[in-house]
Amino acid sequence: MVLPPGITVGSLRQSSGSFTEAVGLPPAVYFDPEFHRFEMDAVFGADWLCVGRQEQIPGVGDYLSVTRAGEPLIVVRSKDSSIRVMSAVCQHRAMCITASVDRTDDDMLAPPDLESGTTRQFRCPYHYWVYDLDGQLVGAPEMSQTLGFDMADVQLPSLPVEVWNGFVFTNFDPNAEPLAPRLAKLDAVLTNYAVESLVTVDPVTIPDVPFNWKIMIENFMEMYHNSRLHRGIHEFAPSSGAWYSDPDPGDVAMFGFNETIEPDGGFNPTFKALFPPLPGTTIEERQRVVFALVAPSLLMGFQSDSAFWFYVDPTGPTTHALSMAYIFPTSTVDLPDFGETLEEAIAGVSNFNRQDMPTNVSVQLGMQSRFAPRGRYAWQEGVLAQFNTWLVSRYEAADQKQ
Repeated sequence: MVLPPGITVGSLRQSSGSFTEAVGLPPAVYFDPEFHRFEMDAVFGADWLCVGRQEQIPGVGDYLSVTRAGEPLIVVRSKDSSIRVMSAVCQHRAMCITASVDRTDDDMLAPPDLESGTTRQFRCPYHYWVYDLDGQLVGAPEMSQTLGFDMADVQLPSLPVEVWNGFVFTNFDPNAEPLAPRLAKLDAVLTNYAVESLVTVDPVTIPDVPFNWKIMIENFMEMYHNSRLHRGIHEFAPSSGAWYSDPDPGDVAMFGFNETIEPDGGFNPTFKALFPPLPGTTIEERQRVVFALVAPSLLMGFQSDSAFWFYVDPTGPTTHALSMAYIFPTSTVDLPDFGETLEEAIAGVSNFNRQDMPTNVSVQLGMQSRFAPRGRYAWQEGVLAQFNTWLVSRYEAADQKQ
């Protein structure tokens, strides 16, 4: 891997360090196709990527189909109840084994739908090769005349797995350093939220969001815009109440706090939490919102009554797929009016999305301008310099491997 022409390590380093001195990343890293290919290997090919939550696959045979860095993957609860992550690519002719082949005339050339659900085994729809829940080939029709062929030699490629606070991670680097030790500082902040016991509700994925994945990360994490872009709907948590934790060397988490005017605030027109407080949280924790990034692309927010997560998966130089969901205690999900209240909460968050998303689309347009700046940061954007520092370390390491 080597940095593309026009983007140098020295130029990237100008974006590292403290916000007091750093400048924005070179605009080309938000749209250049060659840099995108470099970044996919340098970052997404070597770091831990979230592929879902453990409660989404509670029983043996439950599985999720996801795509990460262009790779179709299966996340499955295996025969021994452990969680496995495997390639979804059939080792016969490269068919994605979880892809649906039942399409209409209108969508038969669309990108494949990768199915999730429950199964006893995975059968490739193309030629009916069959794999068990551990990825071992157990069926291959009409192969008896093929010299030297042995089903025991064929298995879906398996990837390493870590589960942290209920989030399932995998890595394309089989020799990657463990993830959990590098999240210890964030772990301490989240102790009272009991994140591992929370359950995901109604996850959704938006494909082909039309701006670079880093723009989404930046918009989610910085609190400078809260009292400006969101003036009138973010008053319960003004930008003046923002502060960020300084990551320790080796950390892969960046996080900050937005103090609220009073306890139990909420992202809705009432400015009040709509659900009961998360059990175990303190008054201090109920009077702030925590925004966190597990780099490169898992975003999390924690408020007094609930939490939410976003996963940002690059699909091109100027596009990404965005997955998102709320997570709640089971005691909240079991409330009789939960569904109705959840709709109200989602409607409240939509007010922010209707401002954030068009802004991000406009930033993408601006980044591709000949006049795009490498601007300076305000203190309420300090986390962006932290993110840059983490990214640049990955870019440098990959460039040095050439």
